[in-house]
Amino acid sequence: MTPKLRMSILALALLAVAGISVAALVNLGDKVHVTIQSEEDAARRGPDPLALVAADVGAARDEVRALGEGLADRLQLLHDALEGGATERERSLEAAIAGLRAELAALRTRVAEDARNAASSRAELGTALARLAEGRHAGAAADAGGAEVPAAVVPAALPLAGTGITPEVEAAVAIAADPGLEAGPEAPAPKPATKGFLSFKIPSQAFAFDRRQRYSVLPNLSRVGFDARSTLHDFSGVTTSVEGDFTANLARPAEGCGGFVRAKSASLDTGLEARDESMRELLEPAKHPDLRFDWESFEASSVDAAAQKVAGVARGRLTVHGVTKPIAMTVAATVDASKRLAIEGQTKIRLSDYGVKPPSKLGLISVEDEATLWIALRARTLGPADEAAR
Repeated sequence: MTPKLRMSILALALLAVAGISVAALVNLGDKVHVTIQSEEDAARRGPDPLALVAADVGAARDEVRALGEGLADRLQLLHDALEGGATERERSLEAAIAGLRAELAALRTRVAEDARNAASSRAELGTALARLAEGRHAGAAADAGGAEVPAAVVPAALPLAGTGITPEVEAAVAIAADPGLEAGPEAPAPKPATKGFLSFKIPSQAFAFDRRQRYSVLPNLSRVGFDARSTLHDFSGVTTSVEGDFTANLARPAEGCGGFVRAKSASLDTGLEARDESMRELLEPAKHPDLRFDWESFEASSVDAAAQKVAGVARGRLTVHGVTKPIAMTVAATVDASKRLAIEGQTKIRLSDYGVKPPSKLGLISVEDEATLWIALRARTLGPADEAAR
């Protein structure tokens, strides 16, 4: 067999294989399913690791700022407490001095009264002694036949025998006493209310698994998207343009919960610009800008307060393309090391139920009507929920 003949036979064989392959693709196009998934697609649901680190740094910065503000407040309280203590001690000292002065004034009064009584007694004693001396003098003169006898000398002053008070003591009492402060001591001022020096709060301390809390979705760490299937391959659409606010008691979710999660339909990205344009034509974001889930109730299937995990079914209303339908979404929530609530959930929807016609290309590549809607959220607590808002 010549080389030219061999080449001709090989070319014919290749053409035959190619023809058979095309025919098989045309006849079995609706039965063949090829899945192409890169590592980037597999990681689209989770938050960007750099964004997660940045969020941790931001949370640490917020807590350091809270610590600084709280420390400043506590230092001010410490200063006020020290000032209040000094004022209280000064008042107590003034009250004690006033009491001592009042006691000294009373003592001075008693001493003066005792001195007056002693002077009166001394005068009476002097008079009695003088009379006794005169009597003795008269009696002696009579006995002496009328001769004069010198009168007895009576001391002008008698000591305050037995009192133990000397003129020097009386003078010291008079100097120490202040008649202008004879009133009783003032009542001490009431103690000011005090607060614990280290009783301030930081953001992470506001989280409580077993109390009703209000949560806010962190857009830079959250994803909302869908997984769709087509006759050629699967694809996903995802957006980080997410916001939301909800309340829940994670330990007892049946006690009352609710809120919303909202995403911008125009921001959904499937990884191909042409496909994104076709999707936006179907969703009409100019008329219906939001994809929204309004959460109304939660049926818990498991609650692990020790591990801070909860799982169950979240029920509410989903709005897509301006059409609102009730849905049930399987959800699992955990608390991470930074006290953020990580929520994963998904549910099946039919695009046609929301007025969205699944696209088709040339009758060969078509998108299935059923799609999986999923959420991967991170939320931070805003503190205890207002009971009045229930």
